[in-house]
Amino acid sequence: MAESEDVAISERRGSFGFNELGVVALQRLDQPYDMFGTETRTFNAATDDNVLTAYEPSPANSPLNDKQTAAVFWHFVNATGPSISLFERHPFDPSPIFQGQPIPRARQHIWTYTFPILSFTHPALLHALLAIASLQMAKLQNVPPTASLRHYHFAIRRIARNVSRPNRRSQPANLAAILVLAFYEVWNSDHDKWSGHLLGARIILRDIPFAEMTRNMMAIKMQMRLQEVQHPPIDSFGMFETYEDKGPLHQDWDLIDVSLLRVITGIDISPDDLGMIPDNQSTYPKPRNTANMTEKDMERYQQMSDLFWWYCKMDVYQSILGGTTLFLDYDAWTQCPPRAPIGRLDAIYGTYDHLLLLLGRLASFASKDLTRKREAFKANGPGRGGSPGMFPGMVPRHPENVTVPMGFTPPRETSPPTTTTSDGPPDDSIDLDASTAEAYREWEGIKQAFETLRENFGPEFEPLDTDVYDARNTPFGLAAHYRTYSIAGIWMNYYMGLIVLHRSHPTMPPVAMMAAGLSAGTTARHCLEVGRIAAGLEENIERLENVSTLMAAALIECCFPLFVAGIQYRDDHQRQWLIQRLHDIARLTGWQSARQIAVGCESAWTKAAQLGRGPPYTRNIDLHLDPPGSVWVNARRIDKRIQELDDNNSDNNNNSNSKLVLAKGEKASYAMGLLAVEHDLERLDLEASEKDGGR
Repeated sequence: MAESEDVAISERRGSFGFNELGVVALQRLDQPYDMFGTETRTFNAATDDNVLTAYEPSPANSPLNDKQTAAVFWHFVNATGPSISLFERHPFDPSPIFQGQPIPRARQHIWTYTFPILSFTHPALLHALLAIASLQMAKLQNVPPTASLRHYHFAIRRIARNVSRPNRRSQPANLAAILVLAFYEVWNSDHDKWSGHLLGARIILRDIPFAEMTRNMMAIKMQMRLQEVQHPPIDSFGMFETYEDKGPLHQDWDLIDVSLLRVITGIDISPDDLGMIPDNQSTYPKPRNTANMTEKDMERYQQMSDLFWWYCKMDVYQSILGGTTLFLDYDAWTQCPPRAPIGRLDAIYGTYDHLLLLLGRLASFASKDLTRKREAFKANGPGRGGSPGMFPGMVPRHPENVTVPMGFTPPRETSPPTTTTSDGPPDDSIDLDASTAEAYREWEGIKQAFETLRENFGPEFEPLDTDVYDARNTPFGLAAHYRTYSIAGIWMNYYMGLIVLHRSHPTMPPVAMMAAGLSAGTTARHCLEVGRIAAGLEENIERLENVSTLMAAALIECCFPLFVAGIQYRDDHQRQWLIQRLHDIARLTGWQSARQIAVGCESAWTKAAQLGRGPPYTRNIDLHLDPPGSVWVNARRIDKRIQELDDNNSDNNNNSNSKLVLAKGEKASYAMGLLAVEHDLERLDLEASEKDGGR
């Protein structure tokens, strides 16, 4: 690996120099998996159920010297890694890491090859990968995540050490470790800790000169394209070579439509900003001598850009959930352009990046407009009655609880200032008329950007006709099917964005749940589209005992759009389907946020009905949702278990020996899931509701 840093791009087209380490890890397994077989890769096939039984994590152990650690690492590469994201450059293929041979770039998936390979020489990343893999294993097997927590804290300490070292602080592997731990907290539905890791990642991202790196890499790409036009590469058979194994930026990265980016972002981006102008015409300093750029430089930029867009996805989600500003200022989002042009079936991640840019603009607008809305809300009065959830986002936000993990201090940095204000005197610095007019202009600009984005998706992103894929009836209408799961994921996020857009209209109240009810007439069709697409991913998963890793990634991807859409479902069939689907996703993938969303939606529907704001909800007795296991594994475990014991005692004339022992400090948490539902929904005092949310 060290040698590769000094080899010029023109002299090297291979991959990492230590593929044999994967073979060593494979040899540590008691029962190596047949990577060349025809069996579908599933979670059950990837791991022995007894791995965690006697597993004792240690800072000194690695997949290279310990068979149990190798088994957990194997699970990450084969199961957890492929389920992290649908929108990466290369297809899921975990087998190359264990073959010990140079691997073409077309098979170097970031989570099944690139970062697992890097983790062999980066302990923080290795423990982060082992932490999330063992967490998923524990959730699938209904056992305590003890091993996972140990790896988690090993990773935290290693990251803290790296952050204090300038030469390791901004390495791709260190940033990847931080983001993996952030995703770990998404898996555990801990919003504050998730936000804390994102805040730490933001600090690292701000240290990385993305704008300069982009211009340098773009100069290389444009030189490569000019050379290919003048001298097309020819293989040994006299045929023109394909682009399958070219450089990391081979998917026409230099053909990004800058004018489209201006429409999407509302920022005056120029080709010069992205390095698309010749050096003698550019207003920026001349880039580094590209002839001296190494393969390591190209790999580093590719890894950083992949991590940047994964961070942006989580930043958008936390902003929508909490009704807060983006952690990374939106002006910085354009420093790293989308990884490919829009509308490319062979580079779907590029289209997703364009969509994320628009969702980021929407989240930034919605959070910043809350101050104006609160002033208008105070001036006009709260309207009639109360509303479920008097907080600006979809969960109560407690910025005072969000701090970066250890290692990032001093100086201590907290989350960006929240737009939440108390019900004190009006802010005289706000010109309501002028700010309202500006809010209308920006909202209309975002709406137009959604329309423009859809026009550029292209015909290959349209749903399949019924003569290609027979559509079945669902509670939302006919199921919608697309060519790939990732395209379906793009459309679910697109419709989710439209829902948030209308809930964020300048005339809507500064309370997410109130806005959801008032905008329901406009957003209903978009909510149904989300349901149709989610239902089309796979039918009857409640009958499945196992799923493929690709399907798992798609099922996890649909949860957040379903959450945004599902809170306003009123039809009982739609509600029952949603609850069943979310619990099945948690059961099949181990992704516990799905179960927390379901629990939250049920409680919200029940409370809304009690307030006369929605139809009554009763869970269908035919639904079989909770898996067998300890009381400490299941969602809302305490109150459910108490009710079960009460019922058993009644049935057995109070002779039951069943007991419930609470650990010290254990209590029914207010914010156990993505939707905070234990809040007293009748309260109208915004400040009080924000404080009560932390109980």
